Amino acid sequence: MLSYQHIFHAGNLADVQKHAALAWVLAYLTVKDKPISYIETHSGRALYDLASDAAQKTGEAAKGIENELIQAGLGSDHPYLRVLNRVRDAFGPRHYPGS
Repeated sequence: MLSYQHIFHAGNLADVQKHAALAWVLAYLTVKDKPISYIETHSGRALYDLASDAAQKTGEAAKGIENELIQAGLGSDHPYLRVLNRVRDAFGPRHYPGS
């Protein structure tokens, strides 16, 4: 059986798209004062170091989260970028939040 390790893919384009869409949907669903439930069935680590040897091995983050076009396209008020900026303020610019 093959072992999937998300550190090799953290911050890639698909990961950025998933988290950006998810952050927007969750922000939208929480506008009203009604409870919601969300269960993440395929979560990984809480925090990834994109400068680690494992993350650098594939270099996928360079085409995703580290691509300035992706960040510029979302807009600074996007919920995903607000979370990303909070994580990077707390842990440093090379860190990336997991699911």
